[in-house]
Amino acid sequence: MQAVTRKKRITAVDLRARVPAIARGLALFLLIGGGIFVGVSYYKMRNNKPFRLISETPALSKEIIAVTTGYEQRITKNDRLYLWLRAARDVTYADGHHELEQVNVQQFPATGDKPNQIVANRAIYDQKTGILQASGNVQIETNDALKVKTESIQFNEDTKIGETSAPMTFERDHVSGQATGALVDNEKKRLELRSAVAITIAPEEFTEKKKDPRPLKGARAKPVNIHSAQAVFEQSTMRIVFSGGATAEQEQDIMSGDTLTAILNDKKKLEKIEMRGNSYLRSMEVGHAAEAHAVDMDFFLDSDQRLQKAYGSRDIRAQTLNADSDMQLTGANGLTIDFQAQGEQSLLKEMRTDGRSVANLSAPKSRANDPRAASKRLTADAIKMDWRMNGKDLEKAEAVGNAELYVEPVQKTAKNDRKTLTAPRFDCDFFESGNIARNCTATGGGKAVFEPFQPTDKRGTQTITAQKLAAIFIRETQDVERVDATGDAKFNELDRNGTANAISYTAADETVRLRGGDPTVWDSRARTKAGEIDSNNATHVSICRGKVQTTYYSQEQTNGAAPFRKVKSPVYISGDRAEVDHDSGRAVYSGSARTWQDDNYVRGDSLTLYREEKRMETWGHVQSALYQAKQKTGNSTAVVPVFATAEYMRYSDPERLLHYENNVDIKQGTDRMTSGVADVYLQKDVNEVERTISQRNVVVVQPNRRGTGDWCQYTAADEVAVLTGNPAHVEDVEQGTTDGNRLTMYRRENRVVVDDVRGSQSPGRVHSTHRITKP
Repeated sequence: MQAVTRKKRITAVDLRARVPAIARGLALFLLIGGGIFVGVSYYKMRNNKPFRLISETPALSKEIIAVTTGYEQRITKNDRLYLWLRAARDVTYADGHHELEQVNVQQFPATGDKPNQIVANRAIYDQKTGILQASGNVQIETNDALKVKTESIQFNEDTKIGETSAPMTFERDHVSGQATGALVDNEKKRLELRSAVAITIAPEEFTEKKKDPRPLKGARAKPVNIHSAQAVFEQSTMRIVFSGGATAEQEQDIMSGDTLTAILNDKKKLEKIEMRGNSYLRSMEVGHAAEAHAVDMDFFLDSDQRLQKAYGSRDIRAQTLNADSDMQLTGANGLTIDFQAQGEQSLLKEMRTDGRSVANLSAPKSRANDPRAASKRLTADAIKMDWRMNGKDLEKAEAVGNAELYVEPVQKTAKNDRKTLTAPRFDCDFFESGNIARNCTATGGGKAVFEPFQPTDKRGTQTITAQKLAAIFIRETQDVERVDATGDAKFNELDRNGTANAISYTAADETVRLRGGDPTVWDSRARTKAGEIDSNNATHVSICRGKVQTTYYSQEQTNGAAPFRKVKSPVYISGDRAEVDHDSGRAVYSGSARTWQDDNYVRGDSLTLYREEKRMETWGHVQSALYQAKQKTGNSTAVVPVFATAEYMRYSDPERLLHYENNVDIKQGTDRMTSGVADVYLQKDVNEVERTISQRNVVVVQPNRRGTGDWCQYTAADEVAVLTGNPAHVEDVEQGTTDGNRLTMYRRENRVVVDDVRGSQSPGRVHSTHRITKP
């Protein structure tokens, strides 16, 4: 939002403070006609016939019948001087018309001593046509201080119309102006200024005089200049219309349009201004410079002449000027602005747009070199903004109907991305000052899409969806700091996916945090559930906490790192905590870690899967049931599971090796082997033991037989165990004990053979004790 912010500045054009003064100045035009008709009043009383003025030049007689010099006449009404006419010379012609020179006519009001006055170098009056013409330095001054100057004026008493084609100037109090050509229709109360209209409204003090008047400040202390091709005032409708291209300027501030209409109420106070065609506003106030354009604009004022409401319609375009963060508004078909009155000021309160609106806010210029600096674009079917009580700072904004918020960093680096948030509705809050967006909340089902400027096979478009999305912005750069998604939240990037009740993405560490509703992440290999999941999009490492459970869709997806035999069946891993590196395939599970497939499993305090190396390691209280062994008893052969415990276990798929260390205990049917270290070699294609090699404090237990030594190799094919030591020792319940450097235990044949690793001629000692059964 940002976007939203510019409109406040634009609509707060300082010309609004001068609108009431403009209207009062325009209303004075009607007095021009009233002043001019003072001359007509003289002739009506002098000859008791009406005078008439027409615009064309009359054909007059040149035969003089009388010449009067120093002419003067006084007319009273109710014992009070009403009209005083003076002329240096009055020439009467045969056709009855009069030509007067150095004319001065004064008409006195019923109250007061200051008269209305007309002064001209010459005047021609024709009784037949009722035309009166005044020319040569014509000056009109009314008793309420209106002054008009022109070179010629003509009156027609029949139509009660007075007009001039000459340039004219006028002034009264703080209002002055000029025009070329004018028409006054006294009967219809209509005034026309026909061309080159220019009006200046100087600053005015308050009408109510006070002992200590406050000095004017800001816009009220600056003059307003109005220009147009024509101007018309109709008292019957109380309308003043500037047409042919109207412009009101206050220093560098401008209000313009093809037509500008001021509408007055019955108290002759301005209540509305209409701008039609190419309507334009510009304010150059430092720190708030802006301009706005629309086809039409309307302004409404309250009874105290303060701006109350404004409308703009069709082709709405606006932008800030010379701001640190430039803002543009386009596309809206309609714009409504409400103002709040505070003292003599009208401050912004609320703004609403209609029609598909686009608001752009550029990145702060002061942060042009910051790689995090970003611009924004807000688009919606309608936008609403509310300002704080000071009328300067935005408080909140609403974007409703197919809303879209687009955030783009200034620098398109490999680490940066475009961010697009869409939803049926956005609600945005702003910081206390500066019109800087704090956050925008999307409701009704939102979507956030982050597109990297330089995508790779490991970094792609990221998408977050949820019932509710909240984007939190960095105050200094206005880039997205965090996105919070709640309600059926989902995340996707390339092959990586996530779902939870709530998902939070922070840009600083590029981490997606999943909370509530069984957080789950998955890709084409596996799915993981946990109480909490933090997935870093930069390192592609996920941290899982609380009842972690991972499902590899098949043993193949572990790349053989899991020591299970069914390559097409799922593999499960669980623990209290897990750290998964999705790129390297390294996954560490801790806290009662366990992996299993069907009845086969491995347990331990922690478990690490190395996908690329095709191996797995388990530490602490290791238990496993991973493979099987064949045992022959009599004439039958059975496949029995093998259980093992140790403090450490490592599985290597390329070697088909299970390596156990520390307190190793392997149980195979009725047989058992304990040692310090054990290596179990599996057959190539099945999880059946091929041979087992144990070292350090080896103990082999078979039914009725127990052997000890330093090293032992068990071969599954013939169920033979070779035990070595110094010496190796075998104790048989039935056959007694045997000691030697090397003992071979034949399980199927129930016998022990003593030999030596150095051969049959070895000098090593052999000791046998045989148990004799008494007859």
